[in-house]
Amino acid sequence: MPARTKPTVLAQGKPRTSGGSSRPWRVRLYAPSAGSNKYQVYVKAPAGEGEPWKRVLRRAASEEEARKIFAQAEAALDANKETPSGADVRASRTIRMLGEEYLRDSRERGKQPRTMEGRESRLNAHILPTIGDVPVTKWRVEHSRLVMEKGRKTLFSQRGREDLRGQLAAMRKLAWRLGWLDRSVDPLDGLEIGRAEVLHGATAQYVDPRLRPETRQVRAMAAGADLLCGLEGTDPLMTRLPLFGTKIRVAGFGGLRLGEQNGLRAIDVFLEHGYVHVNGSWITPRKAPGFRGPVKNHVLHEVPLPKSLMHDELLPRVKELLDLPAKASLQQVINAQEDERQRRATLAQREKDKALAWWNYPVPPEEELWLFVDTVTGLPVKPEMHNERWHRVRRWVDENDPDNAWPRTIVYRNLRHHAATKWFHEELGEPWEVVAQYLGDKLTTVLNHSVRAGADALRDSVGKLANR
Repeated sequence: MPARTKPTVLAQGKPRTSGGSSRPWRVRLYAPSAGSNKYQVYVKAPAGEGEPWKRVLRRAASEEEARKIFAQAEAALDANKETPSGADVRASRTIRMLGEEYLRDSRERGKQPRTMEGRESRLNAHILPTIGDVPVTKWRVEHSRLVMEKGRKTLFSQRGREDLRGQLAAMRKLAWRLGWLDRSVDPLDGLEIGRAEVLHGATAQYVDPRLRPETRQVRAMAAGADLLCGLEGTDPLMTRLPLFGTKIRVAGFGGLRLGEQNGLRAIDVFLEHGYVHVNGSWITPRKAPGFRGPVKNHVLHEVPLPKSLMHDELLPRVKELLDLPAKASLQQVINAQEDERQRRATLAQREKDKALAWWNYPVPPEEELWLFVDTVTGLPVKPEMHNERWHRVRRWVDENDPDNAWPRTIVYRNLRHHAATKWFHEELGEPWEVVAQYLGDKLTTVLNHSVRAGADALRDSVGKLANR
């Protein structure tokens, strides 16, 4: 029997005694043995709580890859971090496991429930059914293409496909950070999604002016909601939302998001100053009770509203919520509001959480001073019910006020775009920097949605050519 040849050592690390070993050991890199083309890296790694470290073998197809594993092992041992895992551990780290880590990481980063629901939905509907059992180390661009091909069958909007690709990119970044995927491997390299045609001078987020309602349409929808949902309404499904018309005006002339509209309370209305303080949002997770959470981007902002809306519609509701008589003076209402704010501020000072103030002091939802409620639950309306009632009003306006009908192509949230462009910017003449403050958005976001470069010059040129 021929003598067994001793493997050639190409590199060895520092002597170490970690892991309960009585004799020093080293990380070693061996050249391929006879009859093999694999380089081998031997290292010790923790086996469990209180147990001696076990020997781990990592194989590599090239000397460059093997030396990289060797350097990673040495650096990890020097920093008391996890050493490169064995083949069995790496094989168990699938895309499914990476998806679980991605959701856990998102929760630890404080992502909002609706954001988490979207990420879970994309993961369960498109990513896991397609490549869930693929080891992360073997994740390549062909796998990512399979996910996008599956997504194209059910995601018909450009935004939906971009969100799916964005989630793959976020999972790739996490895999790199965890060390589950070598940074030299990019499973999205060369993955392209069809680009949407963009009007010259506009961004991909630009909202076409045809999708921004006219002021007459906003007023018509609010008037229709007043009639259908008010005290004289005959449909009990509609009268469950008694101030729906007021809510539409707050959205159309204040630009609040739906969650911010639902989260408004009596103490958030500053009647003496003519604005509402936007400091929270009503959040309704799936299969869980709703709660008042932070405003989007954690940006508090004040929004001015027309005096007629503040005094004729919001003031009576504030009086009702603060148990004041209908004939109470404006000063009495302001005093009662300030007393309630001060009461909450005092309670907040007693809490350990120093981030609490009058506007975010936790109050049980059923005891809160909501402006807009579903009279059956006493809580802000769920988005699904809100949208269903909205379409009832839209159909009524179509039939009874066709000259001001609301086009089906314009969704409710585009009331926010009406407030930004046609009300704040055009009607009130506010610069875009001020509009961004009113909306609680970054200036770049507002410009991307509302402004098309060169539109003014185009309008001037058309005017000059009109008589030629």
